[in-house]
Amino acid sequence: MAGVAPTPAFASVDLDIAVIGAGTEFGRIHRATFPDPLGFGKTPTRFSDPRRRVEAKRFGVLYLGSSLKVCFLETILRDERDGVVGDVAIAESELDARHYAEIRVAAELRLLDLRSDGPVRMGIPTDVVRGRTQALARQWSVAFHDHPAMIDGLIYPSRLNNETNIAIYGRSVARLETLRSHVLKRAPGIADVLDDFLVSLM
Repeated sequence: MAGVAPTPAFASVDLDIAVIGAGTEFGRIHRATFPDPLGFGKTPTRFSDPRRRVEAKRFGVLYLGSSLKVCFLETILRDERDGVVGDVAIAESELDARHYAEIRVAAELRLLDLRSDGPVRMGIPTDVVRGRTQALARQWSVAFHDHPAMIDGLIYPSRLNNETNIAIYGRSVARLETLRSHVLKRAPGIADVLDDFLVSLM
């Protein structure tokens, strides 16, 4: 089903919903220049709204990860290790310029579950789940956002290590709260993450 765009028929699909209870914790790495850990924009991202219209009418998306490790992979390392043997050097300023926030679900979230075999049942292309085609993922994100089920966002596997990520639509960010925030270089566990991925600071 690679490359298949959503059709109006998707609105009638019974969605696989994962309920994330209050008290569940996630993490987020964000730039220190944007101090609100729950702040989000409407710039192009994996599941952002691609429609060209008045910005105030487009939805925004906030991304969280289930661990510091997956947040580091998705935000900092990304594809830097592709084809690289041995250490990967990253500027220490990259860590100084970012914070790691611990975020808690304050009110129950209902998320479209893109893990396991649910997407197959729902007719969602594998390219959307695996993050191969951002333009296609954005088209489908509009269909997810506008589905009558009025989900709060998405839960999906990281394309980098298969850990869990969530993408929360702007309308539901108020269901989250910040517990703590650290400069990334001093975040608990960051030394282990750097060691795991053979990252050296320069």
